[in-house]
Amino acid sequence: MRLILSVLLCFILTAQGFSQKKYFENKFKHYSIIKNKDTINFHTYANGDLSSKKGVLLYLHGSGSDPMYRLIKQADTIKTSENETPEIKTYFVVNRIIPIDLESFSEDYLLAVISKKNIPFELFGNDFEVPKSFYENDNLDYRVWQANEVVNYITANILKKKMIVMGHSEGTEVVAKLGTINDKISNIGYFAGGGNAQYYDFVLDIRKYVQRGEMTEEEAIEEIEKLFNEVKDVYRYPNSLDKKFLGHSYKKWSSSVEPSIDNLLKIDIPIYVAHGAKDKAVPIESAYLIPVEFIRKKKNNLTFKVYPNLDHSFGLAPSSEKEYYVEKWNLVLKDFLEWCEKN
Repeated sequence: MRLILSVLLCFILTAQGFSQKKYFENKFKHYSIIKNKDTINFHTYANGDLSSKKGVLLYLHGSGSDPMYRLIKQADTIKTSENETPEIKTYFVVNRIIPIDLESFSEDYLLAVISKKNIPFELFGNDFEVPKSFYENDNLDYRVWQANEVVNYITANILKKKMIVMGHSEGTEVVAKLGTINDKISNIGYFAGGGNAQYYDFVLDIRKYVQRGEMTEEEAIEEIEKLFNEVKDVYRYPNSLDKKFLGHSYKKWSSSVEPSIDNLLKIDIPIYVAHGAKDKAVPIESAYLIPVEFIRKKKNNLTFKVYPNLDHSFGLAPSSEKEYYVEKWNLVLKDFLEWCEKN
């Protein structure tokens, strides 16, 4: 589960400038925590002075080995009239896994993000080779350990105020488990995550193909049986980095998949669950398990909100070639931060 948003940088760059200049790193402050012979790199961003902040928003992103920002140089030939000499303009396409618009980010909060194991904050081009150490540590418990250390460091050394932790996609699994071990967190945001183990979501997807008439019952039974056999193989070779399922190693699957509802029910601080009804990565049906179980267990610390027309990345997907993808993340984040003010 991964979130990648693409934007254009509206300036022209030379090839020399492309290879040398930093474009996003200088907007952040960078920190390293050295513990257990390991290094955790995290980064903070603030609009305005730190002393005016009401608290911290720690954002835990989804799966994958992408840096926070990756800049890809593009060149287009532009000609506005038939007689004009074509002009070649160079610009950047930016792939980012931080969905928050920095320019409009709330002045009331300090934003914090955590880099995954040995993944740079910012990269230029596609030449980076993901190190083996990333795959060896690409699992739920390692990410929870990272986040726990960062929360403790920030609250002790940077800002001793309200600590909000928000996870998106795979990050929801991290924040759910983190909430069971760290008592410094004041509010939890659980964005586009399911309640069950992720394997169950795959079964849901297959059943929805049948409901839409895109697969027969016989085909669905066969596909689900293949899925179960694949999952059995994951746990037959739980430490394998070479064997892969859906692009991730068996080691990641065997060490990361657990029902988040089990952890969420252990948490007593306010929890805000947000989900897009058009989410194709995590079925909305899986998310509905969360309010059902909270009601059943008579827990009243949950707020559950569905956005009817939004997808996994909280955007409006185009319905025709004439339409464009419209990001709505800032709207969803605004709702969440307003909720945090009241809870």
